[in-house]
Amino acid sequence: MTISSPVLRNSMRLILPLMLLYALYAMLKGHNEPGGGFIGGMIMATAICTYRMSHGFAAQLRLMPVHPRVFIFLGLGLALGTSTVPLLLGEPFLRSAVGVFHLPFSGHAFHYASAMAFDLGVMLVVVGVGVGMISQLSEELE
Repeated sequence: MTISSPVLRNSMRLILPLMLLYALYAMLKGHNEPGGGFIGGMIMATAICTYRMSHGFAAQLRLMPVHPRVFIFLGLGLALGTSTVPLLLGEPFLRSAVGVFHLPFSGHAFHYASAMAFDLGVMLVVVGVGVGMISQLSEELE
């Protein structure tokens, strides 16, 4: 389903990169504050579906050239791998490792946690499910 509005089409060229960037920010920031992989995935899926509505299915394929099932498969694998690796190391299930990485040349410290990979997996699953559902519904309407 494509909406032939020049206002929507032109505004999506500006809004899409901002929404994708904000989705990544929400995913990364959500480790210690409200947000996380689910919220980031919902923002990203909304951005992709709105882009599809404004530019058509071919534009969505250029933006997301793989089937949404691939995102679901990769996300589940990443989340499952991140959550079970601590078991192999003798730690409890879903145990998160934390640390500090010093960025070269700038001297800034970056606080990281292995839960960020879990959040990335959740985000990929949410994007895959959201875009897949909207794509399936749109195909049935067309």
